[in-house]
Amino acid sequence: MAAPSGTTTAAETHSSSSGQLALALIVATVLGAGGGGFLGFTLTGDPSTAAKPAEPAPAESAAPKKSAESADKGHGAQGHGGQAHGGHGAAAPSEGAKDAPQAKMKLKELAPIVTNLALPETGWVRLQASIVYDSQAVPQPDILISQVTADIVAFLRTMTLSSLEGSDGLRRLHEDLTDRAATRSEGHIQEVIIQALVVQ
Repeated sequence: MAAPSGTTTAAETHSSSSGQLALALIVATVLGAGGGGFLGFTLTGDPSTAAKPAEPAPAESAAPKKSAESADKGHGAQGHGGQAHGGHGAAAPSEGAKDAPQAKMKLKELAPIVTNLALPETGWVRLQASIVYDSQAVPQPDILISQVTADIVAFLRTMTLSSLEGSDGLRRLHEDLTDRAATRSEGHIQEVIIQALVVQ
């Protein structure tokens, strides 16, 4: 009878130590999560206080304007000093104005082009391409796209089968088409992307 009671005590001890271990792990997890949350909150801070340092910026920007205005009044708008201050002050807005209308590039897929080659006379090429253009400079690109497509067809009709072979031929074709499209669009087309090229 002594042996079974000893076995029961060992099992109870084992189960109680497992329970204590599980409880310790839970407590450690809760403490770790709480500590991490507290640390994250202290590092990021309160969002309402984070927005407050941005407020003095307008006051600082207003101070140089007042000093520039007083300098212009002191030297006169037509004087040498007035031109120096006005020129320096005017340079910053002009740079900002240049940055404001940034090019907004768009991708436009062209209709598939199928045409003959110069040599051999029975050879033909099928080109599927897209253009990357400045949508602000070309708000209605349909006319320009039709002109570029006509240029591509005319150029492909001067090509030979041997000039289109290999990676060098494809690279040269890409460069030539991009140059022609950029010339036609006065620089508004940045690139002609060749998506597929079949030559027979």
